[in-house]
Amino acid sequence: MFPDLKLFSDPEKLRKLMINAKRLGHAEYAVEIQLRIAELAGLSFSDPIEREFWTAVACAEEFKTAENGKTTRLSRTRQKHKRVGAVQCLSDWALDPDVTDGFGILLAAGRPDLTGEAIVLRHPDVFSAEALASARVKLAANGVETAAS
Repeated sequence: MFPDLKLFSDPEKLRKLMINAKRLGHAEYAVEIQLRIAELAGLSFSDPIEREFWTAVACAEEFKTAENGKTTRLSRTRQKHKRVGAVQCLSDWALDPDVTDGFGILLAAGRPDLTGEAIVLRHPDVFSAEALASARVKLAANGVETAAS
Protein backbone atom coordinates (compact mmCIF):
# COMPACT_ATOMS: atom_id res chain seq x y z
CA MET A 1 0.00 0.00 0.00
CA PHE A 2 2.86 2.39 0.84
CA PRO A 3 5.95 3.03 -1.29
CA ASP A 4 9.08 1.11 -0.27
CA LEU A 5 11.22 3.65 1.55
CA LYS A 6 14.45 1.86 0.60
CA LEU A 7 13.82 3.10 -2.95
CA PHE A 8 14.09 6.73 -1.83
CA SER A 9 17.45 8.49 -1.59
CA ASP A 10 16.31 12.13 -1.60
CA PRO A 11 15.47 13.48 1.86
CA GLU A 12 13.34 16.29 0.40
CA LYS A 13 11.11 13.85 -1.46
CA LEU A 14 10.83 11.83 1.73
CA ARG A 15 9.81 14.94 3.69
CA LYS A 16 7.03 15.61 1.18
CA LEU A 17 5.92 12.00 1.48
CA MET A 18 5.97 12.38 5.28
CA ILE A 19 3.74 15.46 5.14
CA ASN A 20 1.24 13.53 3.04
CA ALA A 21 1.41 10.50 5.32
CA LYS A 22 0.64 12.67 8.34
CA ARG A 23 -2.13 14.52 6.51
CA LEU A 24 -3.74 11.19 5.62
CA GLY A 25 -3.45 9.89 9.19
CA HIS A 26 -0.58 7.43 8.72
CA ALA A 27 1.53 8.48 11.71
CA GLU A 28 3.46 5.19 11.92
CA TYR A 29 4.49 5.43 8.28
CA ALA A 30 5.55 9.05 8.87
CA VAL A 31 7.88 7.83 11.64
CA GLU A 32 9.31 5.20 9.27
CA ILE A 33 9.97 8.00 6.79
CA GLN A 34 11.80 10.03 9.45
CA LEU A 35 13.94 6.99 10.22
CA ARG A 36 14.77 6.57 6.53
CA ILE A 37 15.83 10.23 6.33
CA ALA A 38 18.12 9.65 9.31
CA GLU A 39 19.50 6.47 7.76
CA LEU A 40 20.37 8.39 4.60
CA ALA A 41 22.30 10.95 6.66
CA GLY A 42 24.54 8.19 8.00
CA LEU A 43 25.11 6.40 4.69
CA SER A 44 27.84 8.77 3.57
CA PHE A 45 30.16 7.53 6.34
CA SER A 46 32.16 4.35 5.88
CA ASP A 47 33.17 4.12 9.55
CA PRO A 48 30.39 2.26 11.41
CA ILE A 49 30.58 4.46 14.50
CA GLU A 50 30.42 7.66 12.45
CA ARG A 51 27.51 6.21 10.47
CA GLU A 52 25.58 5.27 13.60
CA PHE A 53 26.43 8.59 15.27
CA TRP A 54 25.13 10.67 12.35
CA THR A 55 22.08 8.46 11.87
CA ALA A 56 21.21 9.03 15.54
CA VAL A 57 21.82 12.79 15.33
CA ALA A 58 19.75 13.09 12.16
CA CYS A 59 16.96 11.02 13.68
CA ALA A 60 16.82 13.17 16.81
CA GLU A 61 16.82 16.28 14.63
CA GLU A 62 13.99 14.93 12.47
CA PHE A 63 11.85 14.14 15.51
CA LYS A 64 12.62 17.52 17.08
CA THR A 65 11.84 19.29 13.79
CA ALA A 66 8.49 17.51 13.57
CA GLU A 67 7.73 18.47 17.18
CA ASN A 68 8.70 22.14 16.71
CA GLY A 69 7.23 22.57 13.26
CA LYS A 70 10.48 24.11 12.04
CA THR A 71 13.94 22.83 11.18
CA THR A 72 15.80 22.10 14.40
CA ARG A 73 19.45 21.09 14.65
CA LEU A 74 21.34 19.73 17.65
CA SER A 75 23.88 22.53 17.40
CA ARG A 76 25.89 21.69 20.52
CA THR A 77 26.23 18.08 19.37
CA ARG A 78 27.42 19.18 15.93
CA GLN A 79 29.91 21.62 17.47
CA LYS A 80 31.26 19.01 19.88
CA HIS A 81 31.64 16.47 17.08
CA LYS A 82 33.62 19.01 15.08
CA ARG A 83 35.97 19.50 18.05
CA VAL A 84 36.44 15.92 19.31
CA GLY A 85 34.83 13.43 16.90
CA ALA A 86 32.16 10.78 17.27
CA VAL A 87 34.01 8.36 19.57
CA GLN A 88 34.78 11.04 22.14
CA CYS A 89 31.23 12.45 21.96
CA LEU A 90 29.75 9.02 22.53
CA SER A 91 32.15 8.22 25.34
CA ASP A 92 31.44 11.54 27.08
CA TRP A 93 27.69 11.01 26.79
CA ALA A 94 27.95 7.54 28.24
CA LEU A 95 30.07 8.73 31.17
CA ASP A 96 27.91 11.78 31.94
CA PRO A 97 25.30 10.94 34.60
CA ASP A 98 22.83 13.31 32.90
CA VAL A 99 21.08 12.57 29.64
CA THR A 100 21.44 14.65 26.49
CA ASP A 101 18.55 16.29 24.65
CA GLY A 102 19.01 13.72 21.90
CA PHE A 103 18.74 10.86 24.39
CA GLY A 104 15.41 12.20 25.62
CA ILE A 105 14.12 12.78 22.11
CA LEU A 106 15.05 9.29 20.93
CA LEU A 107 13.62 7.65 24.06
CA ALA A 108 10.35 9.57 23.68
CA ALA A 109 10.20 8.46 20.03
CA GLY A 110 10.60 4.83 21.08
CA ARG A 111 14.08 4.48 19.58
CA PRO A 112 16.46 3.76 22.49
CA ASP A 113 18.54 1.71 20.04
CA LEU A 114 19.67 4.97 18.43
CA THR A 115 20.91 6.65 21.62
CA GLY A 116 24.62 7.30 22.00
CA GLU A 117 24.64 4.90 24.93
CA ALA A 118 23.23 2.10 22.79
CA ILE A 119 25.85 2.83 20.13
CA VAL A 120 28.57 2.57 22.79
CA LEU A 121 27.25 -0.85 23.86
CA ARG A 122 27.28 -2.10 20.26
CA HIS A 123 31.02 -1.32 20.02
CA PRO A 124 32.60 -2.73 23.18
CA ASP A 125 36.01 -3.01 21.49
CA VAL A 126 36.17 0.79 20.99
CA PHE A 127 34.96 2.15 24.32
CA SER A 128 36.35 1.84 27.84
CA ALA A 129 34.89 -0.58 30.36
CA GLU A 130 33.81 2.44 32.39
CA ALA A 131 31.93 3.94 29.42
CA LEU A 132 30.26 0.60 28.69
CA ALA A 133 29.16 0.15 32.31
CA SER A 134 27.92 3.73 32.56
CA ALA A 135 25.97 3.42 29.29
CA ARG A 136 24.33 0.23 30.52
CA VAL A 137 23.38 1.86 33.85
CA LYS A 138 21.98 4.98 32.16
CA LEU A 139 19.85 2.97 29.74
CA ALA A 140 18.57 0.72 32.55
CA ALA A 141 17.77 3.76 34.72
CA ASN A 142 15.59 4.99 31.85
CA GLY A 143 13.73 1.72 31.43
CA VAL A 144 15.75 0.33 28.53
CA GLU A 145 16.72 -3.33 28.74
CA THR A 146 20.30 -4.14 27.74
CA ALA A 147 22.00 -7.46 27.27
CA ALA A 148 24.88 -7.85 29.70
CA SER A 149 28.19 -8.22 27.90
